[in-house]
Parts: sequence; C-alpha cells; structure tokens
Amino acid sequence: MPSLKEQVLQMVSSIEDSQLLQLVKADIEYFGDKTTDILDELYYADKEEVLSLANEPDEKDTITEEEFKEVTARWRTK
Repeated sequence: MPSLKEQVLQMVSSIEDSQLLQLVKADIEYFGDKTTDILDELYYADKEEVLSLANEPDEKDTITEEEFKEVTARWRTK
C-alpha cells in the first residue's frame, strides 16, 4: 500500500483543473509554513474570543443525565 505522501502526490498529479491546483498550492504554502499561526489573521476581538473558548472548562456547558431526562421528558411521551 502506498504511503500517505505517495497517495497525496498521486491525487495531485491527476488534477487537471488549474484553479484547483492553485488552491492546493496556496494551502500547502500556507499550512506548510511552520511559523504560520491560523489565529494571526483574525481580528483582535475574534482572536480573544477563540482563545477564551479554547480555555473554557470541558464541563462548562454540560448537564447531568437526570437534568437531560427532565428537560426532554415531554419529547418522550407517547
């Protein structure tokens, strides 16, 4: 079985659409740059929001199974 790199190279080599090739090239250039941070292109407020959401506790918006059953009880009536 070909390696992942070989598979990707085969896929790219079979592309005939020049616009698609330009998109692939742009993606490789952008994401291949190790100094690029996807957050760099966001506005300050958007970047702060993303960072605050990423740092929220995992349990912040969770409820217990009992709370779920209470909230959805009316949906489970026959």
